[in-house]
Amino acid sequence: MRRLASLLALTAALFATPARAAPPDPVDFLFRIGMMEGHLMIGRELLDANQPSLALPHYGHPVRELYDDIAPWLEANHVARFDTALVRLEAAAATAPAAPATRALHDEVIAALHAARATAPAALRESIPAMIRICADTVDAAAGEYGQAVNRGRIDSPVEYHDSRGYLAYVETQLTAMRPVTPEQTALVSGFSAVLAKARWIVAPLLPPDPPRASVTQYRAIAAEAGRAAGK
Repeated sequence: MRRLASLLALTAALFATPARAAPPDPVDFLFRIGMMEGHLMIGRELLDANQPSLALPHYGHPVRELYDDIAPWLEANHVARFDTALVRLEAAAATAPAAPATRALHDEVIAALHAARATAPAALRESIPAMIRICADTVDAAAGEYGQAVNRGRIDSPVEYHDSRGYLAYVETQLTAMRPVTPEQTALVSGFSAVLAKARWIVAPLLPPDPPRASVTQYRAIAAEAGRAAGK
């Protein structure tokens, strides 16, 4: 009987319908592609400031750390892959950081990101409360990066400092693009923008200051304030 039961269990396992994976989450997709663009934004800013060694990690992180996270969404929504373009951009930033071709490739990748973002549901992208919540998550991520940058009251990891600055720069572009049409929406955008300005001030210097403008605790408090402003 035990042998028969085992055979029946094995047969059932072999012919069982495999569980379907949950569809990719558009909110998570927009959050992660936003971080990807934040990396590229600070990378470009550092190249423009003739700081190629500081810029290079931010051309590597999108393809090495974030692309796999958005790949399921790209595949499910039939978006053309652009990981090879990211790899080429990283190589160009390393070998010819000031070349016009590198800047053109950067613009090409940004256009690919924007095209991919446009595949998220329009109702989500056009919802100011929903996008503010994603922005709050991004500010929280920026605070986390800042926490990794600061050690014993000094910034000893410029990469994470710049991650934080890039994420906040991306959030600012999202807020600027919002078009509130009701007093409630106007108040939401205005209130969140005021909180964002506090975080932006902390990482306003392009090169990390010594001493830092704020402690990790102060930055995290601002991130928590951003979450409250977004209704999280």
